[in-house]
Amino acid sequence: MKTARLSPAIAASVVGALVLGMTGATVFGPVVVDSYAASSTALPIAHFAHLVVDAPHGHLYISGGADTDGILVTDLDGGNPTTISGEPGATGLALSADGSALYAALPDQDAIAAISTATLTESARYGTGAGTHPDSLAVAGGTLWFGYGTTGTGGIGSVDAAGTVNLGEGTGSWTAPPALATTPTPSGVLAAAAQTGDTTAVATYAADDGVLTRQAAKSLPVPELTDFAVTADGEHLALSSWLRASSDRYRVSDLAVNGQFAEPLAARAIAVAPDGTLAGCGCNYGFEAFPETAKGYYNLYEFASQMRLAVHGLAWAPDGSRLYAVTVDATGGTPTLLTARNPETAWVRLSGNSTTTPLAPGEAYSFRAGFDAPVSLDAGEAMIPGIVRITRYDQADPDGVLVPNPTATPAHPPVDYFGSYDVSGTAPATGPLSFRVDYSGSGHYGPATKTFDVPVAKYAPTMTLTAPDTGGRAAPVTVTGRLNWPHAHVRTGAVHVVKTDPAHPSGYSLGTAPVAADGTFALHDTPQTGGANTYSFTYDGGASYLPVTGSQTVQVSRSTPSLNVTTDAKSYHSGATVKVTAHLGTTYNSRVVTLYAQPAGKPRTALKSGKVDARGNLVASYKVTRNTVFSAAFAGDYRYAPRTVTAGATLTPTVKTQIQYPSKTTHIGSTTYQVFYKSEVTMGFNLHVTPRQAGGCASMSIEHYSSGTWHQATSQKCVPLYSDGWYGYSRALKLFTSNDRYRIRGLYTPPATGAQTGTAQSGWTYFTVRPGTVK
Repeated sequence: MKTARLSPAIAASVVGALVLGMTGATVFGPVVVDSYAASSTALPIAHFAHLVVDAPHGHLYISGGADTDGILVTDLDGGNPTTISGEPGATGLALSADGSALYAALPDQDAIAAISTATLTESARYGTGAGTHPDSLAVAGGTLWFGYGTTGTGGIGSVDAAGTVNLGEGTGSWTAPPALATTPTPSGVLAAAAQTGDTTAVATYAADDGVLTRQAAKSLPVPELTDFAVTADGEHLALSSWLRASSDRYRVSDLAVNGQFAEPLAARAIAVAPDGTLAGCGCNYGFEAFPETAKGYYNLYEFASQMRLAVHGLAWAPDGSRLYAVTVDATGGTPTLLTARNPETAWVRLSGNSTTTPLAPGEAYSFRAGFDAPVSLDAGEAMIPGIVRITRYDQADPDGVLVPNPTATPAHPPVDYFGSYDVSGTAPATGPLSFRVDYSGSGHYGPATKTFDVPVAKYAPTMTLTAPDTGGRAAPVTVTGRLNWPHAHVRTGAVHVVKTDPAHPSGYSLGTAPVAADGTFALHDTPQTGGANTYSFTYDGGASYLPVTGSQTVQVSRSTPSLNVTTDAKSYHSGATVKVTAHLGTTYNSRVVTLYAQPAGKPRTALKSGKVDARGNLVASYKVTRNTVFSAAFAGDYRYAPRTVTAGATLTPTVKTQIQYPSKTTHIGSTTYQVFYKSEVTMGFNLHVTPRQAGGCASMSIEHYSSGTWHQATSQKCVPLYSDGWYGYSRALKLFTSNDRYRIRGLYTPPATGAQTGTAQSGWTYFTVRPGTVK
């Protein structure tokens, strides 16, 4: 099914015509009001052939074609049906120039009937000759003309005022029965057309006093002609083809293309109103009323997909107030009459934009009332015709006040196709605010009205701030900012600044920062306190906006204080007391230091915190049980930065040794030697470490004295201690040289990872080995 659409030019006009502030979303009014709708009436006939409107007598005449016996007559609303009987197979219909007679073609009777429109009875019947089969009728130049013939042959005939029938009128020949058309009001223009394969043979004539004078004849590129018509002024032809929808307008005088109709023609029917308006469509399941030229259409009517417009199924009321259409189903049955009222009055939409952000009290607005319609303005028109009234409603005027003299802006395609009206003002202190636009309608444009609500409420602008990450103490610092509104704003309110720093943790006021017209502001400061200087900005909103806040932090540099921590020794045995001393150099307003101890594998604990003494020292003691890191921390002050320093103290384990089974001792020089005899087989050496850590190990080293110095004789590398801290080492005595001198010692090494002590070694134990047995 074809759907309603706008031509490209008109479609562009729906882009926002009501602007509040700067941005928004389009808001539309009603699409079609009831006065434009089409009513539907089922017709009591099986088939449809032709339709004629007799407004003076209040009748519609509807023929049904083959296999019917009469002509259906209804009132102008399709009601009160009656039948003119005795008119078998009536097809083409036409009214006489004075409207007193209805002519009906009776193809199967080879005749044309004349019926009184006053009495609805047949007054005459004109035989057209055997095998002529008259079908299409038209009254032009005071004469009734008819197209006749069968497949392969045809012609134009006439019936004069005396009832004389003439065949073969006009020059040339026809290979098919021609269809006839003339203007909607009496004239001397007659057109004939017949389908000839992929083209249509067309001829135009001047009819005068029963004589046809051919003006033009041509084969036109119109396949499958469904209907055709002569324009109201008699200057052009409109040909409708479902296979080749075209807007081409053919000149009657020479059948040359002469401009374009407002819409393409593809419907099964086409009709012309006396004022020149056309009815047709570039579709099959609907019809339109549209001007001959210009762009767009007045109204589009669509019907259920199972129904379609019948061939020749369109007719106008003479005054253009109604447009009649007949639809049929896919088999050509179930004829239904549609009556479209006000078909030449196009709907009008009032369109516009509304802001997504409310207006603030006192803010300026620009209200633009715009229009949209399916048909464009006539040539020379700068504004949509009619009267526009804009009424403003707010708290001060709840009943509305007419806006005087809104600014009119002429149409300016492709931005604006119908003109617009602008109103400017300021938002009230409190809402609501709305505008009602009333358009009177005029000419081919219908009336419209719509109310646009404009939200008015305080809202918060956004704030952006920029500041350096760092700055020097006593050096200038500048923080810049900007308040951002979604559209033009009222200059109101102030920006207040509060600063916090180490000297003022609760903050103190720096006054207000002037705000420029573009929303920018700046703060200049010279910080005297180092550390984090935080500048907090608060825009109070004034009378029109909500508050908004923001902050920026500048790290202001501070001097590095002199600080160290020492212990009274570097190495300690388990249980020893360590004296820890922190020394603090020059500072500004803080002399507090904290001493910490962190034993290996344990968390850090505070030993002492307080002011240093007159010499800058803080002293604490600590009983060491494993390797310990001591730290001194200064928290910083207004001009000196925080600092922490460390010093380590090592726990040296106690290592005891014990040599097993020496026979005796002897002295060599001043050194005591343990004496072993080789008969004792082995020499044993025990090592005991306190404290011992799992994962620690012992190493043994034996040296041999020769040539006046000690030399490495043998060693044992890093073997685990027993769980009680002992380790026993033995060596066969036969491996030693008799009467030579030896010495032995042990080394304890803590684990490579997570060591809780340092390394420790025993002293040397000297021994000698003699041959033989113990004496």
